[in-house]
Amino acid sequence: MLFGCIHVPDFPVQAALRVDSKASFKADAVAVMDGPESQLKVFACNRAARRAGINPGMTKAQAEACPEVTLRKRVVEQEESAQSALLDCGYGFSPRVESTFPGTITIDLTGTERLLGPQTKIGRQLAQRAEACGFGANIALAANPDATLHAARGFTGITVIPPGEEGRRLACLLIEVLQLEAEILDALDSWGIRDFKALAALPTIPLTQRLGQHGLHLQRLARGEVQRELVPAEPTIAFRESMELEEAVELLEPLAFVLNRLLEQVAARLVARSLATDHVQVDLGLEAHVDRQLRTGPVLAAPALLHQRTLKLPVPTQDAKVLLKLLQLDLAAYPPQAPVKKVIVEAFPAHIRFGQGGLFQPLAPEPQKLEITMARLRATVGEKDEQGRDRVGFPAVIDSHKPDSFQVLPFDAERKEAKKCPPTTPKTRFVLRLFRPPLAARVELSRNVPAAVMFSGRRIRVKNASGPWRSSGSWWDKAGAWQREEWDVELKMNSGTGVYRIFRELPSGQWFVEGMYD
Repeated sequence: MLFGCIHVPDFPVQAALRVDSKASFKADAVAVMDGPESQLKVFACNRAARRAGINPGMTKAQAEACPEVTLRKRVVEQEESAQSALLDCGYGFSPRVESTFPGTITIDLTGTERLLGPQTKIGRQLAQRAEACGFGANIALAANPDATLHAARGFTGITVIPPGEEGRRLACLLIEVLQLEAEILDALDSWGIRDFKALAALPTIPLTQRLGQHGLHLQRLARGEVQRELVPAEPTIAFRESMELEEAVELLEPLAFVLNRLLEQVAARLVARSLATDHVQVDLGLEAHVDRQLRTGPVLAAPALLHQRTLKLPVPTQDAKVLLKLLQLDLAAYPPQAPVKKVIVEAFPAHIRFGQGGLFQPLAPEPQKLEITMARLRATVGEKDEQGRDRVGFPAVIDSHKPDSFQVLPFDAERKEAKKCPPTTPKTRFVLRLFRPPLAARVELSRNVPAAVMFSGRRIRVKNASGPWRSSGSWWDKAGAWQREEWDVELKMNSGTGVYRIFRELPSGQWFVEGMYD
């Protein structure tokens, strides 16, 4: 049997600093405040803050007396995200992971030595994975879950306890590692019990008579003899990171630093679970104060307090830089209407797609770089045209008889090539080059046949005409209904002749030149 434990000291503080790249957990003195605004007290602090004189339970006024200590307000959402990230670290090594306490997980590593290597190497890998997710953690490995838990709580760094040596290695730990109730802790202190060694050496029967079965259980914990089953946690499918800003951000450049930090955390969690994402949603909580307007005119409507943007990628990715660039381009095109006070980034997981190009196929750009290029094009030319079609993508013909009926679809790396029709060898092949939009024209008729066409400031005589071809459709849709009459005409030009297609919209009687034949 082999179990591993990842314990994050001062978990509320590390959860608050996880998304803040400016502060350091080891170097800076930080305290987390909790409670009502009028009665804020120190909920947790790191070692540097304790050295500066900060202790849990202090009021805000007492904590502010230490100017070198940074005060942060507790955000439960950040702690929940941090706990989920910690679980993701464990799932990268084993499917059996227990959420033992906030900031502590226990992993069943039985049978992983052949895959991951010796126990010391496994411990280093656990520490590296926790560091990648933004934690400075203590790692312990032992033959039972409780021994690993107490070793991770009591020892710093990486601790490996060989089987059968649990009692000897845990003997030097202080009794506070067990996190006992105040009454039991006072009783043990009155007996002179200060560490695990003294608790393990107590006579069993007198200890049971005074503290009952709970006292016997504590003694077995001190000896490292307790064996229990893990209670695996349900794997989370939500990869969500949030950050509430102390001061509202108005410009996109400082907002990009916040997004970069959150995306890095999300990407690290995805990598830990061997997943990627093709759908990212960003919620920006806005700070709107309508009562502070300086305008003397009519009061403007209150802006929305939430600015939401969604990115959908054709190929899943784990690259935080790609996601950041796409978000920057999207927010530049659709900026928030008020300063941003809170940022929430959620990535929806997808499996990584591995593709191998054909040996004789031309090289294609990387999907991530292609998506960034497409986003830049959309930011330059716009996303939609006058008819509501996408401007950037690949064209696809719509199954309709309406002329020039097509749509523009986004690129998809797995899109299969259309089935090619067998080649034909006609005697004469014409290519129609369409004018978008069609050119407005005036047509002179002779016996209901076009005799002259006037467009682009010129009047051109019709040498030959073929038609008419009448077509209509979508009669049930008033906005999309169409009815037209088409002609192919040969016009006598100064440099020769040219073949054009003209049509008339029957409801309005307006003529247009649709294109020319090459």
